[in-house]
Amino acid sequence: MAMGTDADRIQRAKEQVLGLLQAETPHDAELYRSWQRSQAAIGVPGNVTDVPQVAEELLDAHLLDMFQAPLARFSDSLDGTGLAVLLADSDGQILQRWCSDRSSERHHDRIGTMRGAVLAEDVVGTNGVGTVAATGHSVQIQGIEHFADLYRDAVCTGGAVKHPITGKLLAVVTLSCNLTPRADLLWPLLRSVTDRLEQHVLDIEKPASRQAFNAFLELSRSQPDPVVAFGPDGLLIQNQQAGRLSSADVSQIQHLCQDNVRSGKYAIQLSTGSVDLQVTALESGNNVVVVLEQEQTVRTPVSGSVRSTLSQPGLIGRSPEWLTALQQVSRHRGSKTPLIIAGEAGVGKLSVALGRPHRAGETSSVVVDAAERHLAGGQEWLQRVSDLLSKGSAITIRGIETLDIPVLDGLRALLEGSPGRGAVFMTLTAGSREDAAAFALRYGAQTVWLPPLRERAGDLPSLWHILAKQLAPEARLTLRDETVDVLRTYRWPGNLKELRTVISQLAVAGKTGAVAPADLPASMQSAKSLSVIERVELDAIRNALREADGNRARAAEILGISRATVYRKMKAYRITL
Repeated sequence: MAMGTDADRIQRAKEQVLGLLQAETPHDAELYRSWQRSQAAIGVPGNVTDVPQVAEELLDAHLLDMFQAPLARFSDSLDGTGLAVLLADSDGQILQRWCSDRSSERHHDRIGTMRGAVLAEDVVGTNGVGTVAATGHSVQIQGIEHFADLYRDAVCTGGAVKHPITGKLLAVVTLSCNLTPRADLLWPLLRSVTDRLEQHVLDIEKPASRQAFNAFLELSRSQPDPVVAFGPDGLLIQNQQAGRLSSADVSQIQHLCQDNVRSGKYAIQLSTGSVDLQVTALESGNNVVVVLEQEQTVRTPVSGSVRSTLSQPGLIGRSPEWLTALQQVSRHRGSKTPLIIAGEAGVGKLSVALGRPHRAGETSSVVVDAAERHLAGGQEWLQRVSDLLSKGSAITIRGIETLDIPVLDGLRALLEGSPGRGAVFMTLTAGSREDAAAFALRYGAQTVWLPPLRERAGDLPSLWHILAKQLAPEARLTLRDETVDVLRTYRWPGNLKELRTVISQLAVAGKTGAVAPADLPASMQSAKSLSVIERVELDAIRNALREADGNRARAAEILGISRATVYRKMKAYRITL
């Protein structure tokens, strides 16, 4: 949305269309024609006073089922950005809305943009849903460019999802938020999601995938529970009820189905607790799963690697990167290959290795501190490791970055010569994902990278709540909304340790009740606040780099920007690989 004099120019152009001023050169030909269509159907903007709704049973459940899974995963990556993702049918009726935070929910509730809302252009005028449905083209409508005054403080960037073969308009996907500068940064994000959905349609069209989709539809109509289908080539379909499953939960179920599982009932532990899975195994490697949340009396046990808890009690967090890391560690507990759990200082590496929160100063019979090698000597330290390995239980070696090369070589030989040992986890403090990968390559071990706290800012309210109850239960320290914004902006160089320190210092200072920004340390109060669009851009770059396995050139291609821009943005946002 243009500011200042540009807004006045757009307003004059709009009034020309409405016949209130003498016509001049159109501001934008496509926008001009949309205003004309809106005026012919509605009259004047003031005639739009609310947004019509249709009954839920009249919405296209088939279309929602088709796109629920990829859009739910996409929306997980937008946590805390203020963005909403809207899925509409070709008539402009909202089938589903995913909001990234409470402020986004309040904004879209206020303007009537929710499930069942009718945003067709001939009903509410020019907007980022109905205008796409009317033209079949992507648009961005900002503030006053909307026909109705109801949307004067909104930005809607909408794209058409077309059948890759026939070109028929199937759906409209829109990214919507409060009016904000730099809305042009939403275009690469929108393009990536519409491309993904059109590829999803192609995948479903394959004969083997169609078999899974038909079985999925049949079960969805007869079951009130979450239903998830897994087809060939990574195809994933889920119904609306399955939207409450996290991405890591869905991946955990998919992992079970990849083990040539037979039809039947299986018990599994997800991040929401114990559930039963009713699996229908089809031909061609297709599986359809109904998630039954009530415990049943007759169940088929699942192997230990699959039954392992994804989100262990006390390991707080719902961000996709965090849950993916927990899932990788969980799967490794039955493996004989050593696993390096790497991350910056204070991210919770030891807790993840143990599968439970680790308290400062706590000792454990299954944890060997690498720093002790400098006190006991290399041979004595390796002997202690050997004694623990001989017991056959899982052990964790903490801080292997402190070991010198001869001891590291001795440790590797020891692990290779202990075939009867249990799982071995090693924690590594590293400045970046690349440094950790290089260390693991030299050592010949697999690695899992734990995201720093600044990259899982959406988990901060939950982390604060739990840690405040543990560290200062009598103080009842809660967060105001504006304080949450400050915490999400801060870089957190000390990660979880620094968060614990902040809470402890507040309690020692006698603070109780709601915590305001002014109560936080001065270094946090002075942190530069990112705008909504900057947060969206940051998340888009991170997602593209993750999808491209860290390849900057490929990430630039995914985003539709130059490689130089990716380098510059990574430096500006301090993104590390």
